[in-house]
Order: sequence, then C-alpha cells, then structure tokens
Amino acid sequence: MLTLHDLVAVPDFALTLVSGAGDAEVAQVLVPVDPDAEWSGAVAARALVVAEPGRIGRPERLVRALAAGGAAGLVLAGAGAGAGAGAGVGTRTGAGAGTGARTGIGAEVGAGAGAEPVTAAADPAVRQLAAAAAAAGVPLLTGAHPLTAWRELAPRISALTADAARRGQARLAGLLDRLPVPGADERATVRGLAGYLADALDAQVLVHADGEVLAAAPPAAEAALTPLLGTPPGPRQPLAGGGFAQSVLLAPAGDATLVVGTAVPEPDPVLVGYTAKALRLMVAGLRERRTSGAVGDALRGVRLSAFQLFMTGHAVAAQRVVAGIDGALMDSDTAQVFILDCGRAARDTVLAEAERVLAAQVLAVRCPAYRRHLIFLAPDRTGARAEEGLHRLVDTFADARALLGGSLAHPLDAVPDAYGEALDCLTRAGRSPDRVAMATRTTGVVDVLDPAAALSWATHLLRPVLTMPRGGAQILETTAMAVEFEMSATARVMGVHRNTVTRRVRQVFDAVGLDQDAILDRVVLSLAAQIVARHGTAAMAGRDTADVPDLHTLLGEPPLRAWAEKVLRPLADDRRDLLRTVREWVRHGCRYEPAAASLGVAAKTVRSRIRAAEPLLEQDLIDELPRVPGESEHRLASVRPLAVALYATTEPGAARPPLPGGRA
Repeated sequence: MLTLHDLVAVPDFALTLVSGAGDAEVAQVLVPVDPDAEWSGAVAARALVVAEPGRIGRPERLVRALAAGGAAGLVLAGAGAGAGAGAGVGTRTGAGAGTGARTGIGAEVGAGAGAEPVTAAADPAVRQLAAAAAAAGVPLLTGAHPLTAWRELAPRISALTADAARRGQARLAGLLDRLPVPGADERATVRGLAGYLADALDAQVLVHADGEVLAAAPPAAEAALTPLLGTPPGPRQPLAGGGFAQSVLLAPAGDATLVVGTAVPEPDPVLVGYTAKALRLMVAGLRERRTSGAVGDALRGVRLSAFQLFMTGHAVAAQRVVAGIDGALMDSDTAQVFILDCGRAARDTVLAEAERVLAAQVLAVRCPAYRRHLIFLAPDRTGARAEEGLHRLVDTFADARALLGGSLAHPLDAVPDAYGEALDCLTRAGRSPDRVAMATRTTGVVDVLDPAAALSWATHLLRPVLTMPRGGAQILETTAMAVEFEMSATARVMGVHRNTVTRRVRQVFDAVGLDQDAILDRVVLSLAAQIVARHGTAAMAGRDTADVPDLHTLLGEPPLRAWAEKVLRPLADDRRDLLRTVREWVRHGCRYEPAAASLGVAAKTVRSRIRAAEPLLEQDLIDELPRVPGESEHRLASVRPLAVALYATTEPGAARPPLPGGRA
C-alpha cells in the first residue's frame, strides 16, 4: 500500500504534507482539466488530485466533493510550499522546490519554474482552500512541480502504487504461511509472527500479555518498546531514539498488546492489522491452554493424592476422593495396577495420550518416585479394556522403547502389593518381545507355608510393632514398603517425608531385633509382613511362646522344600555353576567380594553369574531403577523367595543363608 507519507519521502516528487493525515492510501493520480467540474460516483476514491490553486474557483465545493469521494488528498501544483490552515503557518518543501519555497499564509506561494509568484493575501481562494481542506479532513499537500510536469509524474506514481500493492500482497502471503495449524504451540507461533512482522516492515516488534513478554524481535525491541506498554493504544507514538510506534490491543481487557516501532508513522496497516488478528487468536489460545492446563494439573494432583491414600491403606478415603472428580470409577472391590515406563518419550506426552485412550477406565498418575513411570489403577470392571488400551499405547511409543508391567487383581486395601507386583513385571518387560509383562498366578513362599504355623511365627516376631499403642499397623505397612522399594521411593509414592519413613523403619527393626542394613534381615521382616497381610494377625494375648515355631522349623517343612527345589531347578541344570555362585552370594548377604573370595573368583565374575541366573529364575535380583546413593540395589521381591529356597534346600551340615530369627 502506497501512502502520502511514502510519496513525500520521494525527493523527485517535491511534495510537502501541509495538513491532514499522511497514512491515506494512494491508488491513483488525477490531474483534472477543470477541477471545478462535477465529481460523481467513486471517481476520486483513493485518488491524489492535482490542481493549480489559481484554477480552483470554488474551493469549498471541490474539497467537499473530494471528501465525499474518499480522495487521498489534494496537491496544489506549482506551489513551492504548502498553504497552512492559518496565518503564519508554513512548511519546508521537499527537494526540487522552485522559486518561492519559503511561504505560508500571508506569504508568497511560488508557482514553480517560470510561474508568476502568487501570494495568499492577493489570492483569497488559497486561504479559503486551506481552511476548507482542514475542515473537511482532506489532506493538503504542496508540490513544486507545475501541472504540466504532473501529467508525466502520474504514471510513475501509478507504478509505485502497483509495486506497493504487490509488496503488500507478498507480505500477506508470507503471513498466511506463518499462520498456525491446529495444535501448534502458541508461544512458538507468536514468536514466528512477531519475527515476520519485524522483517517485513524493518521494524521493532513487541508482544506482551499477562505481565510477560511473549515475543520481541529483534531482541533489543524489548528494551525500546516496553516503556510504551502503559500508554494508550494508537499510532504515531514517538520513540525516544527516533521514529514512531503504534500499539494495538490484543485483548478487550487491555492486558495484551502488540507494539510496532518503525521509522514512518504508520507502516502497512493492513499487514499490522491482520498480524494483530492472528496474535489475538494465539493469545486467547495460550490463555485457554493455561487455564485447562492448570485445571488438568489440579485434577492430576487430586488423583495422585487418591493413589497415595490407596498406597497407605486408606482405601475408603481414597474412594471418596476419586468420587469427587471421577465419579464411580473406583467403586470396586478389587483393582489392578499397571506401570508404564515411557522410555525416551516425554512422560507428559504419553500421559496426555493415555488420558485420551483410557478415559473413564483408569486412575492415571505420574509416578512420584520414578520420572519415567506412569501408574494406572484400573478397577476390576475396566481392567481388561485398560490392559488392551495400554498395549496399544506401548505400540504407539514403541520407538521410544516404552515398557508395561501389570499386576493381578488385588483388593483395594492391597494396592501396595499390586504396585510391587506390577513393578516386578515391569523389570521383566524389557526381556519380552512385545515389551509387556503381566503377572500370573504362581506359587510363592506364603502359598506353601502352613497358614497357622506361619501366622503364629509372624505374629510373634512382629508383636512389639503390632501391640504399639498407636499406629502400629500403619508403621508396619510403611516399613514393608520401604524394605521392598527403598525409603526414598516409598516416601515419594506414599506422599510422606523421607525422614518419616526412615524413623518408622528404624522403629520397627529396633523393636523386632533385626538389622535394617542387612538384606537377609530385611528378607525375614518382609516375609513376616507378607504373612500378616495375607492371613491377618493371630490372637496374641496369653499365648505360650513354646507353641510358636521358629523360622528354621517353619522353613523345614516338606512342602516348602519341594517348592524350593522346583524354583532352583533351572540353576541346578545349568553347567556354569550358577547355583553354587548364587548360594554363596546370598549366604554372604548378597555381597560380591566375600562371595568371590569364598568361590575363588573375581567379584566381577560373581556379578556376571548373578545376571546370568536372572532369566533362568525369571527374576531380577539386581535393580536397574535409579537409586539414592547408599540404598540397596537388590530387588527384595526377588531375593526373598531365592533366599528361602536356598535355605530350605541346604543339605544337613552345609552352611545355610543366615536368616535371623529376630528377638525371642
């Protein structure tokens, strides 16, 4: 778009803007033979009309006709300077002005080369024309060239108009190329639009919303334009370093603004206007995303709180929390836990897709302990559909090496057991071709122990904890989780401080007379806690301790030995002496150096043999999950059945794994 400002800036035209706005668009140049003739229709639309002052006999009528027709302005040809709106007002002409350039109302008005000077005082029509133009709002310019020269200049201005139109169309086409596609990042789009506008107009551009700068192009624009944010919107705001700025509101409340600084007062208002429209959409989208994101984060926080209530045994309270946001989702007696390792994929990306695929089927939470994990709690009525959807999710993120582990259905008050089961399966999923591992009904240690004898032993061992005056059962639950998953992970999953977990673990181990730092002591405590969780607690009042079996007796029963031999058979059949290595490793508290010294091999060899035994046992004995320094790398869920099996199959007279009996 070509404006009056653009023409005044071209020295060859020798134009000076005397009054009116310079942002009027010029589409054509008219040099009428008789300026007093009738002007009809849209002949004057966006036209720069050129006339000699002496030929205008009816100034007011001409100006009214130009205003009605939407003319861009009126040029007084052959005038070295413009006639102002009142006496004493004069301007300096552009380059190429003829004789009489220093004029004003009441002063001499040059008529160009060879023209007779005309004074405003001697020609009342000029004074009348200037006043009429100002009153009608028609921009008035003076030009040093005579009317005959303007007939040759008109085609040049038409060419410039066409060039400006082509540039404007190209700018708009470039803007269209930068408009966002559905789902695009609003912030990135705002930066792209601001950068394009700055390049297209050789301008400084600032986009500010909600108290922050969303874009500044070039970067120095932030310092230059920020002071203008508090000023009323509009064009022609002077800049401290020279030039002009215009502000455009991007939100009705005035808390989002586009500021454009350029050397000219109003650069390409069409491009600025359309860019502002696009920016309005982006700012609105960004605000909507922020709002929905804040709501989504709040809901996810509530779901995490509900899951942590399940993990701490408060199933009824957890169901009430879930009911407030997800209705009857967890109105169930049993549930499964699934854990998804996102691999190299961004966890929030996977979570968003999971929430879309598994809507109303699972309670989905970010794992507070492991950054790559997502946890899904599925009630029994949706478990099958949830598992199917999670399988598809693993396929969707196959390139990122996503893994999935799932538990069996457990009562809601046994969600911690389900979580541990799913975590065990997740460690095996990496060896599965489809990267998925689901728990199966297998016989464990607690399944083959005599229930009455096992419960009697476990209750006796844990009696100091179970008879605590307040919170003994909860303290035991926390400790059982801590020995399974280590204290830092337990604290994050349960939503309590690590110091609280540390204090409870120390309290339990001290009460039962076991060493919390010894893995075989942890095995014994964990086994007792599992038995109590499975069978409840035996009556403790008035019980004769002579009737309570010790651990050696409990693990010496034939059914347990038969189970143990089956568990260890894959190692016994292997030629790499894995069974002996594993036996020495467990006997020395799962430490490599003493086991290596006993076997006469390197510690590195012991570790490699333990790794070789894992797929045969279908267990992960060494945990690859990130650990806090100083915490055990051993997976107690796998070491526990192995230690019991090795103890039960030790031949008479041979050294058994030193499973402690605790305080008598």
